[in-house]
Amino acid sequence: MISFYVLDCFDSVDKFVIYRSCVKKREKVCTEGSPLEKHSEHSRTVVCTDPIELHRFLVELYYFQAYRLRILNAVYNFVGGRPNCLVIKLHSPGKQPLDYKWGERANRMIWERIETDEMMSWLSTLGGAFSALGDYKLDCANIAGRISIQQMKFAMRVGEPSLIARCKLYLAIAMIQRYNFAGAKQMVVQIYRTEKHQYEPDTRLLKMCLGIWAKLKYEYELYQKRLNRPKEHSHFKILGC
Repeated sequence: MISFYVLDCFDSVDKFVIYRSCVKKREKVCTEGSPLEKHSEHSRTVVCTDPIELHRFLVELYYFQAYRLRILNAVYNFVGGRPNCLVIKLHSPGKQPLDYKWGERANRMIWERIETDEMMSWLSTLGGAFSALGDYKLDCANIAGRISIQQMKFAMRVGEPSLIARCKLYLAIAMIQRYNFAGAKQMVVQIYRTEKHQYEPDTRLLKMCLGIWAKLKYEYELYQKRLNRPKEHSHFKILGC
C-alpha cells in the first residue's frame, strides 16, 4: 500500500491510496489543517504535473493491474522505505487541449438527431393522413402500417423509449384497420402496463393507449356485426395494469 497527495491550484488536497487490487480516494481537505502539515518540507517529495496527465495516470492505475503493481514497486523504491510524503502538485496546462475527434463525432450526432427529428415529423404527417384514410380503404391502412414501421426504425436509432412506444401505437392503429385485433390488443396492453409501472409514467402515452383501446373495442364490435356474430365481451375487458 502506497499513499500520495494531490495538491491542486486552489490549495485543495486529495489523498489517494494505491492497493494491489485497486486505487481509492480517501479524503479531500484544504491545506489548512491537512495531513501535509504533518510532513516537513524536507520530508516531502514533490512532483509537478498538469491535471490532464494526472487524469491519465489515475485512469491507468485504476484499470491496469500490472501498471499499478509497477507503480507500487517504483514508488516504494523511490521512497526507500523511509517516512516520506509524496505530493503531486498541479499547475495549469500551457495549452488547453481540444478533442477534435470527439468534436466531429458530437457534431455528426447533433446533425443526425436534427435530420431524424425532421424525418419523424414528415413521416408523422404522412402517416396520419394515410391512417385517416385507412378507416375507409385497406390499401391506405397498409401504407400507414409501413410508415409506422419506418418511424419505429428512426425511433430506435434515436433511442427514446417513449418515442418507440408511440410508433408502436401508430402501428397498432394500422393493425386495427386491417382487422388484426388480437395483435393490436397485445401491443396496446403491453405498452400500457409497461408505462404504468414506470416511476414517472408518461400521461400522454397512457391516454393514447386508452384512446386506441376505445377505438379497438368499437371497431371490433362493428366487425362482429358485419359477420353477424354475437359480441365477445370477454376478449376486451377494461384496460388496466
